Amino acid sequence: MSERNFLRRFKIEMGITPSDYLLQARLAMTCALLTDSELPVDKIARRSCMGNGDRLAKIFRKRLLISPTEYRMQSRREAND
Repeated sequence: MSERNFLRRFKIEMGITPSDYLLQARLAMTCALLTDSELPVDKIARRSCMGNGDRLAKIFRKRLLISPTEYRMQSRREAND
């Protein structure tokens, strides 16, 4: 299968491009690590293949409209309620 055909068929089946799918999976992993661990944001960024903490923060703010640290605090507050 050609790359172009794969990209087209993936989008038809999944509703998003492969790169968007990968980004969503990485963000889900990041959110889980922020909620369930005490790891620094920079280490979480590296473990979830998001580069460094600055890059992760930029993507996080763009997609979730909140910083990784604010997400961590908010998710922990909600878990304690």
